[in-house]
Amino acid sequence: MVGRTGVLMAIALTVATACGGAAAPSAAPAASASAAASGGAPTTVAGLAAYQGADRQQVLEAGAKKEGKVVWYTSLAGAAIDRLAAAFKKKYPFISAVDIYRGTESQIITKATQELQAGQPSFDVIESQISAIQLLFQGGYMTPFYSPSTKAIPADFKTVDKSGLVESATDRFSLISFGYNTNLIPASAVPKTIDDLMNPALKGKLAVTGTNTGQRWLGSILHVKGEQAGTQWLKDFASKQQVQVQQVSGKALLDLIAKGEVAGSPTIFKDHTELAAAEQHAPVKWVPLQPVVGNTGQAAMSLKATHPYAALLFIDFLLGKDGQQIYHENKYATAADKLDFSVWVPESGKTRDQIDKDAKDWSSLFKSIFR
Repeated sequence: MVGRTGVLMAIALTVATACGGAAAPSAAPAASASAAASGGAPTTVAGLAAYQGADRQQVLEAGAKKEGKVVWYTSLAGAAIDRLAAAFKKKYPFISAVDIYRGTESQIITKATQELQAGQPSFDVIESQISAIQLLFQGGYMTPFYSPSTKAIPADFKTVDKSGLVESATDRFSLISFGYNTNLIPASAVPKTIDDLMNPALKGKLAVTGTNTGQRWLGSILHVKGEQAGTQWLKDFASKQQVQVQQVSGKALLDLIAKGEVAGSPTIFKDHTELAAAEQHAPVKWVPLQPVVGNTGQAAMSLKATHPYAALLFIDFLLGKDGQQIYHENKYATAADKLDFSVWVPESGKTRDQIDKDAKDWSSLFKSIFR
C-alpha cells in the first residue's frame, strides 16, 4: 500500500504538471436565476464566492433552490457526517440531497484531482486537512470565499488571501492522545504525562496506529523533546514497552481497545472515545497527555463547483453556530473552544513544503522504530 506521503508527493507532481505552462481552470458559471432577482449578483463561482451584498442570503437561497443539492468531500469519520447533512437539509428543506464522499486526505486529493483534470463534476465543498486544500489551490481548483461565519473563527484557524477573503477555515478539530480500556488498565497505571507511558505496569499492553495519525503523534514527541532526545525516547518506548503496531485507523484501534484486544494507545481520538463510551457503553476513557495532537479539518470551496449557491450555504452552516453545535454534540473541538490542556497542531504556521517534509520524515522514522 502506498503511504500518505508518497501519495501526496505523487499528486503534487501531477498537479504541478497539469498547471505548468497552462492557465488555471476557469471558474464554472453559476446559475443565473437569482442574479436578475438580486439586481446584479455575480454569475461566476469566484464572483459569487466573494459576494458580500446585503442580499447575499436571499441570493444564495434562491440559487440553491434551483440546484437542490450539494456535493461534499470530507475526511470526517463517524456519525457526525450524516448528522451534519441531515441538519443542513432540515434547515434548508429545498436541499434534497447532500452527496457525500468520505475518504482519507490522500484519497480525497486523488479523487478530486482526477475528476477535475478530466473535466468531470466533482466536489462543491471540501472538508479536510489544510495540506489537501493547499494542493488543490496550487492546482487552480479552489476559490477564496466570504462567509459571515468566519468572523468568529480566530486568525490562527483560517487562511486569508491578500484581498481579505478566506481560502479555508477550521470547522472542527480532533484531539489525539491516550485512550484505554478501563477493565484492562487500573487507575493507578493511567498515564498523566508522556513519560508515564514508560510505566512498567503498561509493558506489553500498548499499541500505536501505523497510519498518519500515529506518525503525527510521533512528530509531537520530537516537538516536545527535540529531534535527538525524542528519537531515543521513541526507540526506548517501542522496545521496553513492547509496543504493538496496528495497521488500522485510530477509530479501528479504539474498537480493538473497546473489545479488550488492546489495553491502550496514545494514538486515540477523544471524540471517538467519548462517543463509544456514551452511545455504546464501551469501557473506554481518554486522557490528555500534553501536548495533545490537534487534527484540524478545514472547509473550503471548489472553483469548479456545480452547485455554488448551495455550497456557500453549506460552508456558512459548517462554520456557523448550527454546525459547530453538532460538532460539539459529537465530541469534536472547535476553533473557539477554550481547552484546559495544551494542543499542538503539526501544520500550524508551516508551508506546504514544510508539511510534506514533516510527513515524509515522520513516516520514515515511524517505520524504522515501530515494526
